[in-house]
Amino acid sequence: MRKDNKTTKDIVMRRLNRDESPLSKRHHARELILPSKAYPRGFIVKTHYHQPLLQWQKRRGFILKRNRNTLFLCATYLLLITGAELLTTRDPKLGIVLHIALMFGLLLYAGWESDRNKMLSQFLIVLVVAPIIRILSLSMPIIHFSVTFWFMFISIPVFIAVFTCMWLQRLHPKDIGLTMPTRRRDVPIELGVILIAIPFGLLEYLILKPSPLLNVYAGISSFIALALTMVICTGFLEELTFRGLIQFTTLRVLSKWWGILFISIIFGVLHAGNLTFWDCLLAFSVGFLFSVVRDKTGSIYAISLSHGIINIILFLVAPFYL
Repeated sequence: MRKDNKTTKDIVMRRLNRDESPLSKRHHARELILPSKAYPRGFIVKTHYHQPLLQWQKRRGFILKRNRNTLFLCATYLLLITGAELLTTRDPKLGIVLHIALMFGLLLYAGWESDRNKMLSQFLIVLVVAPIIRILSLSMPIIHFSVTFWFMFISIPVFIAVFTCMWLQRLHPKDIGLTMPTRRRDVPIELGVILIAIPFGLLEYLILKPSPLLNVYAGISSFIALALTMVICTGFLEELTFRGLIQFTTLRVLSKWWGILFISIIFGVLHAGNLTFWDCLLAFSVGFLFSVVRDKTGSIYAISLSHGIINIILFLVAPFYL
């Protein structure tokens, strides 16, 4: 039976993309008796040998080059999205144009990398979601809708984009944190991250001091409707996007802590439109904490509720009492 003829390059690229290189496995184990001071006479030590040194050096050089390219790409992305956010503070139209250019640039580069590095291509496609959020929030007029419908209209295209990325990458809900924690030790972490939303919400209000989204005479039904909308359309949606989809794909091309740092910086930079460094720093800190909790528990439900509570305190509660 004849096997398919595959070039060495195709085999190496397939194994690198799936992290199944034979170099990660041990081969040709043998036993040696090493009589020395460190090892008593007759002590058996198993030594393992990998594939030839030349092949290992070539692969190591390729991986280091690919990692440097990925880090450079992440740094460029952060620089461009920061510039777009700062530009929106002076001219929102130019900021939207730069976000659109960044979005199309990511899509074109993802298409170019699709045959060479599938994971990197998927990572680039997922990064498009952040510019989409800003384009929608900056371009949709709020004066024609109530605040509740404004949040809903913005969230619908973002939900579609997130679930489309999931479908294209064949991700399961558990991959992006749509699962309940199964370990008992995760319960205190989940409860703690929900309770910590109260001081974070108060601290952010003291930094920004925004106007309330509802007037004093609004009824309790309006308050509940807007609060639920903020939990779903800001808390859950943003955590599904950043700590769910983006974090999952980022940790496939970057190490754990570099990936968490990258996501937290994006989350902090997207608050640059508030024109205060302390709010960006607070958003970065909250995002970093949420990413760590997501990594520990595997779930985004608690951090989504915590995110929603922060926004409720910021816009609906604190303006009337502080």
